Amino acid sequence: MNKFKALVQLQVRSYGLNKLRHQSRGKFIGVLVGVVLLVMMAISYLLGIAFLLIGMGLASYVPSLMFFLSSAICLVITFMKGSRFLFGFNDFDILMSLPLTPRIIIAGKLLGLYLLNLLFSLLAIVPAMMLYCWHVQELVPLLGAVLLVPFVPLLPLLLGLVLTTVISLIASNFRYQQLVVVLLSLGAVIALLAGSFSLTGYDSAEMNQLLRSAMAQMERFYPLAEVINKGFSGQPLLLLLFIIISVVPMFLFIVILDRYYLSIHALLTVRVKKGHFKLETFRQRSVFSSLLMKELRLCFSSSLYVTNSVIGAILFLAAAISLPFAQGQLSAALPPGSSIEQYVSWLPYIPCLFLGITTTTSAAISMEGKNYWQYASLPIPVGKIYQAKLMVNLLLFFPPLWIGCTVLSIAFVPTAFSVFLLFLLPTCFCLFMCIASLKLNQLYPNFKWVNEQQVIKQSLPVLLTMLLGLVTTVLAAGSALLINNRVIAVLGTSIILLALSIVAWHSLQKRNAFVE
Repeated sequence: MNKFKALVQLQVRSYGLNKLRHQSRGKFIGVLVGVVLLVMMAISYLLGIAFLLIGMGLASYVPSLMFFLSSAICLVITFMKGSRFLFGFNDFDILMSLPLTPRIIIAGKLLGLYLLNLLFSLLAIVPAMMLYCWHVQELVPLLGAVLLVPFVPLLPLLLGLVLTTVISLIASNFRYQQLVVVLLSLGAVIALLAGSFSLTGYDSAEMNQLLRSAMAQMERFYPLAEVINKGFSGQPLLLLLFIIISVVPMFLFIVILDRYYLSIHALLTVRVKKGHFKLETFRQRSVFSSLLMKELRLCFSSSLYVTNSVIGAILFLAAAISLPFAQGQLSAALPPGSSIEQYVSWLPYIPCLFLGITTTTSAAISMEGKNYWQYASLPIPVGKIYQAKLMVNLLLFFPPLWIGCTVLSIAFVPTAFSVFLLFLLPTCFCLFMCIASLKLNQLYPNFKWVNEQQVIKQSLPVLLTMLLGLVTTVLAAGSALLINNRVIAVLGTSIILLALSIVAWHSLQKRNAFVE
């Protein structure tokens, strides 16, 4: 039991809690404020959904929808962790050399991830269920929700681990394994988005009917939502069925995984060299080209790094391609008497919502890890190194951004100048976020990480990047409301973002993060 407890503590501390404990008071307060703001925004969003359902007379769907959203959040978290969470992690040899059985290692890692998902489930379900209980004037539903919350993350955790493991097993048969993992992971995300858009294949002018249709589609897509709905509507035995359905598959998964754990690990970590020796002359590249190729190899060496970094751009591209086919649904969702044309001037702000989620540069410096000494010893201006890291981000972000803007301009934008504004603001915003997040990583580098998740998902620069993207987008949209002139607002915001980008770039070149 002591071994298992120590392994779980190590797993939980890898989420950045141990590092946060030893930060300076200023950094600790900054991280705490950022986390509190993000939590408050997430809870406010979920409470807003619950208020909408109650206001439309659909309060009975609040429990099932909150459980569905919680499961979706847990699935995304588990999926983004990747197969390296259970297999192929860096300290595998160390753990296997200790007097630990595979079952203890599996249970310890699963419990660590389960606790993280449980925290998000509590935040997603409990506040909304408190609002629901206040509406129905009963306390029993809240008690039932609290009892069910520990079982909510089990099925999403199982599904996410199976998906990432299968993707990695498929990729292990190819030469460029990490690239295949990246493509399959992005394909899974796009397929999930396509499935979610297909659920909105209804057209009704009444918002109430739209919501009822959406809830019915959700129950068909996620049958457990119907079980939850009926369980809180007078059939409490169905809640017991939900617990059984959640626990039994996870138990079977642990038993099967315990038996084949080492075999699966070997399949995922084996490397097959296929090639022929050929004597050729050395190819010569410029310094910048060599740095760029090195940065691209570093970026694509980690499927988690790529998918976590470009997810915002992929989401925008998928949304932009889908919007022209959903004009009927958009028109039905608008207030009476308004049309899509009245909201076209707000299109330049839509890409900013997605591009501000994360960037490659928020972890580009820290990803060097123990190899940071290479850049510290090479006679290369640090500006060229930063240029290569910025270029990787722009090469990954600009193509989907411009393709998405092109689709939106063809479908919605009537004039050439409006098209120019649609491209201008997101491009300037993307450039600003790219440079600003690299500056944040320069201020808070971490070369001593053990697990790449520490710098890709849990580091302070990544959190600050998300917060900066959200705040910048809100300020830009708020200025447009105050000025009440979209053209002047877009042009002025773009100029300000370009000026801030130039200032941040000059500040970047004054410090070498690999030496200090």
